[in-house]
Amino acid sequence: GLGGGGGGGGGGFGAMLAPTPELMEKVSELPPANYEPKVDINRAESYDPHFSPKRFLRPFLLPLIGGLSLVLVDTLLTLAGPLFVRNGVDNGILNHSMSALFIASSIFLGTTFLDWVDTWGELAFTGKTAERVLFTLRIRIFSQLQRLGLNFYEKEMAGRIMTRMTTDVDAQSQLLQSGLVNALVNIFTFIGVGIVLFVVDPHLATVSFAVVPPLFFATWWFRNRSRKQYALARERIALVNANLQEGISGIRVSQAFNQEKRHTSAFKEVSSDYLEARVGAQRLVAIYFPFVHLLSDVAIAIVLGFGSHLVVDKNMAVGSLIAFLLLVNQFFSPIQQLSQTFDQWQQARASMAKIEELMSETVTVENPSDGMIFDNMHGEISFEDVHFSYVHNRELALSGATFNVASGETVALVGETGAGKSTVVKLIARFYDPNEGVVSVDGDDIKRFDLPSFRQHLGYVPQEAFLFTTSVKENIAYGNPDASPAEIEEAATAVGAHEFISRLRHGYMQPIVAGGRSLSAGQRQLIALARAKLMDPSILLLDEATANLDLSTEAKVQRAMEIVSKERTTILIAHRLQSAKLADRIIVLDQGKVVETGTHDALLVKGGYYAKMWNAYAVAK
Repeated sequence: GLGGGGGGGGGGFGAMLAPTPELMEKVSELPPANYEPKVDINRAESYDPHFSPKRFLRPFLLPLIGGLSLVLVDTLLTLAGPLFVRNGVDNGILNHSMSALFIASSIFLGTTFLDWVDTWGELAFTGKTAERVLFTLRIRIFSQLQRLGLNFYEKEMAGRIMTRMTTDVDAQSQLLQSGLVNALVNIFTFIGVGIVLFVVDPHLATVSFAVVPPLFFATWWFRNRSRKQYALARERIALVNANLQEGISGIRVSQAFNQEKRHTSAFKEVSSDYLEARVGAQRLVAIYFPFVHLLSDVAIAIVLGFGSHLVVDKNMAVGSLIAFLLLVNQFFSPIQQLSQTFDQWQQARASMAKIEELMSETVTVENPSDGMIFDNMHGEISFEDVHFSYVHNRELALSGATFNVASGETVALVGETGAGKSTVVKLIARFYDPNEGVVSVDGDDIKRFDLPSFRQHLGYVPQEAFLFTTSVKENIAYGNPDASPAEIEEAATAVGAHEFISRLRHGYMQPIVAGGRSLSAGQRQLIALARAKLMDPSILLLDEATANLDLSTEAKVQRAMEIVSKERTTILIAHRLQSAKLADRIIVLDQGKVVETGTHDALLVKGGYYAKMWNAYAVAK
């Protein structure tokens, strides 16, 4: 991977709770967890362009069938209860037979115990399976997020992306851990009770089923209306999360400009939209659930009225009527519970649609299956008539860019904002592929290279150094996790970071919080440079960051950049012309085109773009 962190937002609330060395020492003393998820990690991490819930759940088919079998047993044992009651009443109580009553009661008690054991196993088994499914889903989503190119992250808000991994996965969790089991039990119970009702008394069953047509119509109406409401709610909660993430990331700016009320007002607006969607869904629930309950009471009243008439006419035994009433209650109880589960189902369905949308995102930068593996890279870079636009058929960020960089040469990219400097670096790192033309390294198109192998030879220091929520030591060793403590310290010393790191309370084990906000901009930059130095890359990509540094720190960072860039090909995005002056060669970009190339002195003599920029810089200075 690239040495150095990418740009991006800070750590959030979780990052503020970074583990201290003392806490990590206590954690290391804990006994290891002994549960293995038994999940095919390679399959979970692999790219599936045809992702769907059915394909995703296929590896869990056998456990799901096992859980389904336990649900069927649960249903059969539940249905047996009213039949034993009928037998106990008709053969025991009415015939004054204590033995018949005892046998019926004993068997009923035995089936109740078996049902308890089955339910325990059912919940334990399906719960463990559900956790494995969710574990795999999280791995699958995170792996997809790691594969997607910068074009995805530059068009999507961070909060919406976080919603896919958190809120949307949580919706699946609620359904799989409880809702799915309850739904299956209720569906089987509904079907089983309907069959048993006709077995007990077909005529009474036909009469009681008069309420079924309005029940199905109401369910159809609720299903169609609520599906739209829940989809709208999922979309709006993503906007709430995006607004929240933006508000937290930009809190210093909003406070500095006294705009807290403005952000609060914006958050209230998106939250109100979400509330409106949720209230709309709950309004449908408030109509549907009581209506189902009403139909249940009507059915019981019908059964009681007609059944009593049959009992009086000696056409039905008392025990059969009692059993029938119990069964009718069991018939409508699953409908009511299914209605409640339907809330979870609709939320999970809407969330899964969003997850499918994420999983269907095209990986724009593909790693070739037979890509070239690098043992040694010289670092010669070539751009041949490269055209590139961030959005298809829109304004070109690079237009016909052609230039060469020799191995070991330091080249500074100079130009106005939007000239294409950052685009050049992104194409070299293969964050994007050009629309036309070829980007080559050591004479070969970089699209032919194995991507991890290629990036292992790249060092990247962004304009705003990002540090991960771990120790200083692990941040420096991010691109080379196997580096020894001595090698890490040597890299830090080389760039001048060892001095300030030694002054930290825990030295190299000092926890980094909130993306490194507890450190100064210069300190973060030095750690990022040490990270690049430790990787010892063949090609170094540097995005100069001196705008927010004091003169002393700027000088330290400048020296560190010079040290890191020695004996390797270096591409420097120069925001200060003084830095560009020190490069072996300067490439001047204007509106995506290479307009000049040469040394500092040669370009001044030429009197072109660079000379005008330098003169303006000298006057301003």
